[in-house]
Amino acid sequence: MLQSRMTRTLTYLFVSMTVGALMLMWMETGPIRTVRMPLTAVGSGGGLIFGTDVPVQQIKWRNIVILAADRSDADIARSCHFVVAVDSTGRGGRVLATDLWKRQADGYHTFAPGHDWNSDSIGVCFVGKLTDSVLDGEQFRDFIKLVRALQDGLRVPSERVYLYNDLDDRSPLPSEGFVQAFSRRLL
Repeated sequence: MLQSRMTRTLTYLFVSMTVGALMLMWMETGPIRTVRMPLTAVGSGGGLIFGTDVPVQQIKWRNIVILAADRSDADIARSCHFVVAVDSTGRGGRVLATDLWKRQADGYHTFAPGHDWNSDSIGVCFVGKLTDSVLDGEQFRDFIKLVRALQDGLRVPSERVYLYNDLDDRSPLPSEGFVQAFSRRLL
């Protein structure tokens, strides 16, 4: 009797372990994907893009919307995730991540019919006019670096990078030269 009981127990143990192992193999997912951080996103403070208070929600951010403001303290600049301004010398660019980005919160920068752009779009505010006169400056180069780093780090294709007037035709038009220079430099 003792022999048959031990045999049954060992048989049940072997069968349950085999079934459990097969279920675990069936439920196995792919390897863990690491987050690629482009070198252009690395700056002081541990990285502008991935240096946030909470983990970056890569799956959330599907679009990038470019807006323009006259001043860095304008309402539109405060409602975006990033602001690209001119530094205090007036020559170089300065890229700032706002609290909205650091908290991975929705912006309130884009109000266009047909889609809730604020919930899945990164708002980038360019301080100044989107004209040909800015194309040779440090601010434009830093702006392009930021947009490309966002595209690369969050896997946003170029067809999902919008100028605000693409979404709302009532907004001011950037110059044709700006549109062409910007479009050529996207990933």
